[in-house]
Amino acid sequence: MKSYPRESGFTLVEMLVVLFVIGIILAIAIPNLRAAGESAKKKADLANRRMILTQAEQYYLENGVYPKNVQVLVKDGYLHAAPTCPDGKGTYTISPDLPLEKRVFCQK
Repeated sequence: MKSYPRESGFTLVEMLVVLFVIGIILAIAIPNLRAAGESAKKKADLANRRMILTQAEQYYLENGVYPKNVQVLVKDGYLHAAPTCPDGKGTYTISPDLPLEKRVFCQK
């Protein structure tokens, strides 16, 4: 009986097991990454709105009126640049008539 030399390598079953494990890891990780991205956008939006509101209040204290828009804050040196909405599809708007927590918002 002729004997064949044993070749090193992976069997089909071993490869399938590895692919199955990688698939399970990806199935768990991808939804968590998406949720983290959405959470980051919400936190960035909140930080931008607070910064604009703080500078608008400072503008009001120094000038006696609220700024007409965010560009006025940039032009007068209260902000270095106008922040953009986290989704990239709008600009921040200041409305002094609204309650404090809703005074700055993204307008699309």
